[in-house]
Amino acid sequence: IVSMTNGEIFAYEGLIRGPSNSSLHSPLSLFRAAAQFGLLLELERLCRQVTLEAFVRLELEGKLFLNVSPACLLDANFKNGETLDFMVALGLEPHRVVIELTENQPTFDYSLLLEAAHHYRSMGFEIAIDDLGEGFSSLRLWFELNPEYVKIDQHFIQNINHDPIKLQFVKSIQQIAENSSSRIIAEGIETNAECMIVKDLSIA
Repeated sequence: IVSMTNGEIFAYEGLIRGPSNSSLHSPLSLFRAAAQFGLLLELERLCRQVTLEAFVRLELEGKLFLNVSPACLLDANFKNGETLDFMVALGLEPHRVVIELTENQPTFDYSLLLEAAHHYRSMGFEIAIDDLGEGFSSLRLWFELNPEYVKIDQHFIQNINHDPIKLQFVKSIQQIAENSSSRIIAEGIETNAECMIVKDLSIA
């Protein structure tokens, strides 16, 4: 994740792939299979461990965006400090980790999520919302959780220089962010034209 202000790497996002040359290589297939066998939370736990270990082993600077589902965020094991204990053992401090909420199913109990977000912030973590504009209720999540970071889904960034509707959408999101003290992250920038428009919108 690169800062548009100075071009420096601000953070990294941990991405997971299944075994190469297998039907589970795609993360969608991997997590779908885990859900079918009731192992979704266990898979998420293993993904967190692998990502945290790699971040420390590679001695990367900046922050780590760690994907977590709302269901996992509310899981007792996660909430009771299992991940924090693992981070302490690795020598990784909470202020370097951003809990990035990913939505693969609707979220209904916002009061519990808000309570959980307060809990993790009190330990030093920051909160991000992934893929704004794609999920079931990402705008409501933004309103309820007031995250430090909001990621705009790449659909709204790709070809933004040719689509005035996408441009207006991103402008509106940036205005909301400025009023709510959230920092916008634009996903999927692939051309110079897209990059220039995002930069002109003062998305840092």
